[in-house]
Amino acid sequence: MASMTPSKEDLIAIVRRYYESSNDFLSTAETGPETKRRQALWTQMIENMGPWKAFRAELRRVLPDFNIGETGSTDDGGLRCMVYPLKDLEPPASNWAVVGCVSILAPVYFVYGVQYDYIESHLRNHEASFEQPPPDMSWPAQVVARTIEKMFGFSAVSREIAETPVPLFAGLIEPPETTLFHTLFTNAPSSIP
Repeated sequence: MASMTPSKEDLIAIVRRYYESSNDFLSTAETGPETKRRQALWTQMIENMGPWKAFRAELRRVLPDFNIGETGSTDDGGLRCMVYPLKDLEPPASNWAVVGCVSILAPVYFVYGVQYDYIESHLRNHEASFEQPPPDMSWPAQVVARTIEKMFGFSAVSREIAETPVPLFAGLIEPPETTLFHTLFTNAPSSIP
């Protein structure tokens, strides 16, 4: 069962510990304390990938008719797992990938989609979507959410909380565009392998 979701205020306090509130870091070679703390969490995560690998293995078992991918960046606040429709010789039935994000900063997760065009056997024109998935991807989205809750005990962040602005710098995103989503999960939601 998922743990109680931290409040919006709790999440803002958490991300403030891991992201800079000014862009002074752009003009210095010194790594700020916030970035050092985030990098330390990434080091711990990389040294103990067992739970993440078990999660991905469970998704492969439960969703055998889908491709499962992953991505993560030490600039981000979490790992991401993508669920794509299988690509046969024909274009896939859906142009929507499910993305499950697990934060390394707080016991929370978020599931969203990335829409894309399938052109000459390649995924192009990626665009993140926080809308409900199309009918053919609704079930995989539910499976990703349930599996995160089961494997990690994390709770979902609502879209409203995810879209809360924070006065922090996350990658190339800066205030007032930066949101809790960008800091808890990824500053590049449309970027998927």
